[in-house]
Amino acid sequence: MIITMILGLVVSLSILIFIHEWGHYAAAKASGIVVEEFGFGYPPRLLTFWRTEGKIVINGREIIIPRKTKLPEGLQARMTVRYETEEDRKGRLILTHIRVSDSAEGEGSVGSIEFLDPGTIFTLNAVPFGGFAKMLGEEDPTFPGSLASKSKRTRVFVLAAGAAMNLLTAILFFALAFMLGGPAIANPENAVVTSIAPGSPAEEVGLQPNDIILRADDVEIIAVADLPAYVQEHLGEPIVLTVRRGDEIMEISVVPRPNPPPGEGAIGIGLAPRTTIRQYSLPQALWLGLQQTVRMAGFIFTVPVQIIKGLIPVEMARPVGPVGVGQMVGDAVNYSLDTGWWFPVMQLMGSLSVALAVTNLLPLPGLDGGRILFVIVEGLRGRRIDPAKEGLIHLIGMAFLVALMLLITWQDLVNPLPPVDWSSLF
Repeated sequence: MIITMILGLVVSLSILIFIHEWGHYAAAKASGIVVEEFGFGYPPRLLTFWRTEGKIVINGREIIIPRKTKLPEGLQARMTVRYETEEDRKGRLILTHIRVSDSAEGEGSVGSIEFLDPGTIFTLNAVPFGGFAKMLGEEDPTFPGSLASKSKRTRVFVLAAGAAMNLLTAILFFALAFMLGGPAIANPENAVVTSIAPGSPAEEVGLQPNDIILRADDVEIIAVADLPAYVQEHLGEPIVLTVRRGDEIMEISVVPRPNPPPGEGAIGIGLAPRTTIRQYSLPQALWLGLQQTVRMAGFIFTVPVQIIKGLIPVEMARPVGPVGVGQMVGDAVNYSLDTGWWFPVMQLMGSLSVALAVTNLLPLPGLDGGRILFVIVEGLRGRRIDPAKEGLIHLIGMAFLVALMLLITWQDLVNPLPPVDWSSLF
């Protein structure tokens, strides 16, 4: 169980954070922003896989930087360099040598760097959670090709791209869940016993969870509401329930109590419609996945209002840290391994992806939403906030978020989440 929880935590968070950062990376590259590094996991760095092809502009000339070209340490825009090039078969200029030098002596041409994209290095790092996309000048607009040097619209596009990618991923996870087989109400909608109250008439006569109630006396139970309606008309009178338990059909007599304890029914059972597994086509699954993603995102955004209105209890809205996520993923994986039904895992991955997207869009310093808020404030006031001050605010915000995550993790350890009963879907 512990191994499953740890592996589930590492794999699930790595996938979702990697997808989030890939959204930032793809949007940044499409917007002409220099992405210095895309890391698998978090530093310290273990090894470098490869470097993409780069580009440098010197005196108005665009020159391609091959992947294996070694650039001088600290090379950046506005430096004066001496360089050599050659032309490839496509007619492009290819950099063959470059060094920082404003001396009139030496081989090659002399010029000032107007733009530098050394190419993105892809690295493997020691901490196995997700990844990161390191962009040039996230708060410093002075360097050409930096994130901060771009227009407000472009910055919002790049900053929101991670959350957008998570939402698209959630749709795909939910769709895959429905394609693998999602719970659907069977026809007819017989009432299924989901729980038995201790000391109730149902417990005394031997009713069990997952019993399917077909009839009450001679009345067929077509929908869940049919049974409580019939029971209310026969309080204190014996009722013969026709029950299917597995492949066996049996009759059980029970007397509904006129005055049940608070929170319990006359018989003392929980009921739900009988469900079955239904596999959906790709178009149907995508539509259901989109609907579920929109519903879940809307629910997360409105949780504070629902708590204030008393629509949901506070304990149901408790934040969950890595330990809690690992526990939920472990429960889902174990259930799927036992049953061969992977709907719970796909559903949970979709839910986590939505939660990651919404959380990152919150207007808090250190998060994507906080950076977007600074762009909006810049647009309203007509000038940029001092980059040094913005960077400090994000640093403080990130420190606060790390402290909050540690507190939530401690809460997950001392007050673990109750196990998820995936069988309750049936």
